Amino acid sequence: MRALIWLGALAWASAVGAQVRAVDGLAALDAGDAAQARAIWTPLAARGDVLAQHNLGVLYLTGQGGARDLARAQGLLAAAAAQGHGPAQQAMADLAVEAGDWALAAQWYGMLAETDAPAAQFTLAQVKDQGLRDPEAALRWYRAAADQGMAEAQFSLGALLAEAGAEAKAATWFEAAAAQGHVLAQHNLAVALAEGVGRAQDMEAARGWYLRAARAGHAPSMHNLALMQARGQGGAQQVRHALAWALNAQSADLSAALRDVMTQDAIRAAEALAPDCLQGRAACD
Repeated sequence: MRALIWLGALAWASAVGAQVRAVDGLAALDAGDAAQARAIWTPLAARGDVLAQHNLGVLYLTGQGGARDLARAQGLLAAAAAQGHGPAQQAMADLAVEAGDWALAAQWYGMLAETDAPAAQFTLAQVKDQGLRDPEAALRWYRAAADQGMAEAQFSLGALLAEAGAEAKAATWFEAAAAQGHVLAQHNLAVALAEGVGRAQDMEAARGWYLRAARAGHAPSMHNLALMQARGQGGAQQVRHALAWALNAQSADLSAALRDVMTQDAIRAAEALAPDCLQGRAACD
């Protein structure tokens, strides 16, 4: 769960009359005078200017230009959020997560998610999944973000579907995320292909996906790839490559077992090859 507070850049006031003063506030902030920026934005915020409310709320939240005042910051940000200001809604949602108030977080993230923003849909799904323990709602929002091509949402949707026993659907989403370079999805897709779960068993394809994840630094994929190479599964037997990947994965038992069947020259060659495999200087497939 993302716990960091994202506040966005301080925004410009929109009303023509307020814009001049808003510019003064930004200029004061740029000059390092946050106290003056507070003074400029305070009357604008009191008159309901949404961007001044947001900007001033950020200053109170971060303690710029004076003491940090969480209650005042929340009041200002809530006022801006209630007017549909996205960055303020984001800030309120993140504050709710920080406080462990999942229901309130879902309320604010829900407003953002309804705008079809995939990042908000994904975070709302996480709140529903990990905070409110509502898998049905989590699936809906993960899918909304996944349908827009968000790899992290595609992976999370696949993981939730796998937990529910929908292996074929899970593999489809793992594949979508894997194609975008999501390392855990690449590993999970390789597992599905190797074991024939949710996909027809395809050892060659599994070995290829393990290799891609291994090259990205994923230790479990390195271990599984080493096993396949040592056994000649999905391709030629490559004991030297297998030991190189086992060493990179820090798989002590597998490394020891491979050394038992290798010559000293082959072991030394594998040890020299290991960093090249990890850094992409050698194919090691």
